[in-house]
Amino acid sequence: MPDQRIERLADILVHHSVKVKKGETILIRGTTLASPLIQEVYRKVLQCGAHPITQVDLPEMEHIFYREADEEQLKHIAYAEMLYKHIDGYINIQSQANTKQLTGIDPAKLQLRRLASRPLLQYLMGGGVRWVLTAFPTNAYAQEAEMSLEEYEDFVYGATNIDYKALERTMQEAASYFNKAKKVRIVAEGTDITIDIEGREAVICSGEHNVPDGEFFFTPNHLLTEGTIYFDWPTVYGGREIQGIRLTFREGKIVEYSAEKGEKFLEQALNTDEGARYLGELGIGANFGIKRPTKDILFDERRSAVPSIWPSAGRMRARERATSRPFIGIW
Repeated sequence: MPDQRIERLADILVHHSVKVKKGETILIRGTTLASPLIQEVYRKVLQCGAHPITQVDLPEMEHIFYREADEEQLKHIAYAEMLYKHIDGYINIQSQANTKQLTGIDPAKLQLRRLASRPLLQYLMGGGVRWVLTAFPTNAYAQEAEMSLEEYEDFVYGATNIDYKALERTMQEAASYFNKAKKVRIVAEGTDITIDIEGREAVICSGEHNVPDGEFFFTPNHLLTEGTIYFDWPTVYGGREIQGIRLTFREGKIVEYSAEKGEKFLEQALNTDEGARYLGELGIGANFGIKRPTKDILFDERRSAVPSIWPSAGRMRARERATSRPFIGIW
């Protein structure tokens, strides 16, 4: 008998997130490890009268690509551009067998691929395609989260399979207080930072683009961020673990930085371009199903009542977390 939790997640992805309609073309992507969810999503897309396309990779193909690809191959995204310009919806299922498979890859190769893919990402983010990102529980993710696979499955479905309409209502109420404020101050161990959000309105995230979800965020006045923030929650990004990040902002720019682990990789991310050292987002997590760190930003940034900050466009993609539930003042 199929796992009813997988069926429920597929239903959320197809009907709530991407809102699949008859006659549309929907891309479903994941590795073979996610086959139970891919099949269920495929079934539901067909039931909508739409046309599913599957892109199913072997778990180690990403490592082979980055190990063998030359500069021209790293920059080649013509196939993806052609594919994405001819679909209406995209359901991307993260399902790695090894979260550290890219650790030994030259970071310059990863960065070259990211830069080449940026126009395509901007097309997706700009509304060219309705899309959603989710994760299927694998042993690799369970190991990173220091859980058994069964425990991690319970954790994942407890965070993903929720009432997003109800969550949206509670976030709108909380965000209304921030919408009236000019500044937000976050104080915790190693952290005292003030972020200016005057004139900004909260963006509510309730399962349209990420599952799990549960966050509202602001694009701050980026030249007015002042102070220091410390994150002890580790994360794995680009196959590398970063932990113990400390960032100091002056007139909106990161002027000092350090990391207890992965500092060189952090430095490379902050040197991506001019925007990488400015704050692009302040987010407030609101998903009460996420109770502990997992080294996966898809989950960690949505932990309830925990703020995240995200460097600006062109930037390090990882969002980190404050060390404990901090004091958050708004005025």
